[in-house]
Parts: sequence; structure tokens; C-alpha cells
Amino acid sequence: MLGFFKKIFRPKDAASCFGRTDAGMVRPNNEDNFSIILEKNLFIVADGMGGHKAGEVASRVAVETLVDFFSDESLQQIQGNPLAIQHALISSFHQANRKVMEMASEDAAMQGMGCTLIACFIDEKIAYVCHVGDVRAYLFEMGRLDQITCDHSLMADQTVALQNMTAGAGRNVVTRSIGFPFPQEPEFHRLPLRPGNKILLCSDGLWSMVADGEICSILEKATGPKEACDNLIHQANQAGGEDNITAVVAVV
Repeated sequence: MLGFFKKIFRPKDAASCFGRTDAGMVRPNNEDNFSIILEKNLFIVADGMGGHKAGEVASRVAVETLVDFFSDESLQQIQGNPLAIQHALISSFHQANRKVMEMASEDAAMQGMGCTLIACFIDEKIAYVCHVGDVRAYLFEMGRLDQITCDHSLMADQTVALQNMTAGAGRNVVTRSIGFPFPQEPEFHRLPLRPGNKILLCSDGLWSMVADGEICSILEKATGPKEACDNLIHQANQAGGEDNITAVVAVV
């Protein structure tokens, strides 16, 4: 698991943030990865797919690619420019996708590996969110929880016929992910933030186990990002912990 932090320098408008990942109660290993780069206000979560630990490799490589993509120099060029930030985030996802597909093509053990991926970059009190797959971003504000992202899965895709498919099967089939050609561009959102807003990035191991109402209650009661992440993961495990669980909470 990547899950690393950097605390060299924090800008004056930096978010307070914490992240945690857990294997859950069923899976033998954890294929989720995340990164928090506090001095860059950059937050990333990836959920791996593929057997023989290939999913863990895909999620790790995807996260590392995004971290490397947003160097100090590149951030200086895009800060304060919404269109440049959007272009950079989408470009970083394409780069991660190429990297993972190249690795899979070079190693038979890695064939079919991939991951869902979400990144949030905060600049001048605006959250820029980019994702593929069913990893999610939520906004908590004044007792209200709103899902920012749309799941890229058969369950959520209005263009796919689901008459002969169970709800569980549909949820598990991802229609956009790192490691496979994108049928559509990564999804992008631009969201103005207010003081006290909380952003939650999470893998489906959290939201599939914990209802939105309970997520909202935990975020509202938590005294800080660490307590929120700990309680969210605890609740997911109490509900069965059927998948790997990752939560990253940022407070602006």
C-alpha cells in the first residue's frame, strides 16, 4: 500500500487532511492505494483490479504517476487557471493509463490489471475532481452530504441494458478504468468550497458498506479528518468489510 504523506510545506490555504486504508474483513490483501500531498493540496485514491496482486501494482503505479505528474514546476504553471488545471488532471489520467497498459503488455502476470482512480486538487478554494470508475468524491456542508461524482459502472450507466442483470453484478462491472482504453474521457468536476466544507474520497469498499446517511453522520460528528477516517473504516468493517476500504477526508 502506498498511502504516503508529505509535510514539507503547507500553503496558507492548505486543507487539513487524513487518509486511511484497510484490507477489510474478507480480502486476503489490500489492492487500494492513496496519497496525500499536503503542500500541493493534492489527494488521490486508487482501487486495484486484477488477480495475483496485479491490482495492487496497477493502483500503486497510477497513484505514483499522478504524484510525479504534478511536480512543483507543473503546479506553478496551472495554479489559478481553471482550464489549465482541468487539462492537467485529465492528461495525468491518460499518462497513468498508458503506463499501466504498457506494464501489462510487457508482463503476462500483469495482463488484465487495472484500477479505478480519483484525484482532487484544491486551488484558491476550488476543488477540481477527476475520476474513472466507481471510486467516489462526496462534499459535506452544513449537515448535508452530496455525491460529487458519478459511478462508471453498468449499474450507473443509463445507456446499458440491465433487464437481465442483478444489481450486485451491475455494480461490480466498471465501464471506465485505468489499464484499459477509455471509452470516454475521465469525468471532471469543478466545485467552489466554503470554510468548513469536508471532501471525502473513497473506494467502493466504503460506500457499498456504509449508507450515505451514516457517512454524513460520521463526518458531522468527527472532531477532525483522522477521527472521520477511523470511524468510516470501522463502520465499513462492522457492516461486513467485504472489500478493501479507503477513505481520505479533507477539511477546508
